[in-house]
Amino acid sequence: MKTLLMTVGLLALSSAGAVKVGVLLPLSGASSVTGQAARNGYQLALDEINKAGGVLGKPLELAISDDGSSPAKAVPEFVKLVTVDKVDFMAGGVSSATSIAISGPAKQYNTFMAWIGAAAVPVEDAFADDKYFFHYHPWAYYNFDAILSYFRYLKTYKGAKSIAIAYEDGPFGSAGIDATVAAFKKAGFNVVLTEKFKTGSGNFGPLVSKAKAANPDILYWIGYDTDALPLATEVKQQNLKLGLLYGTPPSWPVGFEKNPLADNVAGLSLWLPSSPQAESRKFVAAYKAKYGTVTDEYFAPLAYVNLKTLAAAINRAGSTDKDAVAAELAKTNVPTPFGPLTFSKSNKTQYQGFKAGNWLHFQFQGDARVPVFPIKFAQKPMVYNK
Repeated sequence: MKTLLMTVGLLALSSAGAVKVGVLLPLSGASSVTGQAARNGYQLALDEINKAGGVLGKPLELAISDDGSSPAKAVPEFVKLVTVDKVDFMAGGVSSATSIAISGPAKQYNTFMAWIGAAAVPVEDAFADDKYFFHYHPWAYYNFDAILSYFRYLKTYKGAKSIAIAYEDGPFGSAGIDATVAAFKKAGFNVVLTEKFKTGSGNFGPLVSKAKAANPDILYWIGYDTDALPLATEVKQQNLKLGLLYGTPPSWPVGFEKNPLADNVAGLSLWLPSSPQAESRKFVAAYKAKYGTVTDEYFAPLAYVNLKTLAAAINRAGSTDKDAVAAELAKTNVPTPFGPLTFSKSNKTQYQGFKAGNWLHFQFQGDARVPVFPIKFAQKPMVYNK
């Protein structure tokens, strides 16, 4: 008994003063595929950080909470991490809607946030000029710049002239939709349909019927992984003839690539496991060694990079002082699976990481995500069906 008590006491002493990072992720709900991929990336990074000596001489600790893909759940989970668990820093953040919801408590508690997702412009507005908000994921306008570049290529070389837009009714899909339509029109496209839908409803019959009547070359949909299969199913059932079905979910359904309905569906990714970059190959090898498989979801390496760079900044700062850590994190200049990471100002926030140039466009071909654009990164020719 004395030995047991001594062991428990030593363990308590070893964790006393350890740096604790709170991680808020959608481990359930509409964004759960993304959240679970990110959790794996965080756990892998945690292993490597602690194997290398931890943070400030002690093992780094993570407190991971599920926001349920719901603003109503995200707020109390965020407050608990900050006030009860007393984390030193917050990381994670996938959904724009949940990030907007927690912006009030974040400001109230002056929370240091290293955020991996939440790309909608209202999130940028909510954290404008926040000196403790670091945003790793490109903002929506960077994402759209990459998409518009691809669609312009399709217009020039494939004859794509008309676009139908289907967008989810939350901040992720709805924010900036008028600007999106205007940008497509300015680029010479005819926007023949702009239709809102509710994520997770699975009811795409009326939307696809309208799209069929409009006869677009491209159907561009903005939603979550739960929408991919119902939409692709309805497109097939109604025999909607498209040049391209293009989607922008943060993640795709598990096993979607093996479904015949996925054939030639296209999308956007910051990273694919086939990337030849040295840091990407190292990440893939480490991920496979830990989990026995390889992920296609870019939020896994994004979370990995997020925690590694935050831990490195804390170590360089030599303390958990937020100003000192912010100053060090702002100096970040490291190779990553996505390419070099540095922080600079965006339209409204002080610290923006990745931008438009990091995106790849892929198609589901032969049970895999195959890069098809930019052309210099294409591994196979794209399939355009008109």
